[in-house]
Amino acid sequence: MVKLEEVAIDQTEVQEYLSDDDNYSDYSDDDFDEDEDESLLDRIIALKEIVPLKHRNRISSGVSSLTSWGKTGATFVGKSAWVLTTSMLLLVLPLALEIEKEQALVAYEKEAMQQQGAQQMLNPGMYGQPQPGQPAQQQQQQQQGQLKAPGF
Repeated sequence: MVKLEEVAIDQTEVQEYLSDDDNYSDYSDDDFDEDEDESLLDRIIALKEIVPLKHRNRISSGVSSLTSWGKTGATFVGKSAWVLTTSMLLLVLPLALEIEKEQALVAYEKEAMQQQGAQQMLNPGMYGQPQPGQPAQQQQQQQQGQLKAPGF
């Protein structure tokens, strides 16, 4: 059984607590100086006892599953990037180079045709067209001479 005893408070003790001093704390500043060596990690580790074991286990399993999914996702993304990159280098790059060569060849042929057209305008008799003042028999011989195979 518990026995209660009434303790009388002296008038001086009450005034000491109710005084306007800034010293309301039972602790001095020297007590807090000892904990300055404590790091943030130490404080977080000390907080683990505040969280119940059941919740800690849930948090731990959640973090581990999230880490596992993250690693799996990163592996998949990395392998996919490798496959796409090598496929592009082996299939699309040679095709693009060939298309560029073909465009350059078409541009070269177009330029050659324009130059040939300009030469025909300047020298009309060069390509089998009759020149003014040339007899018809010579024109036929030139045309036949052009059609002969080499070596005959």
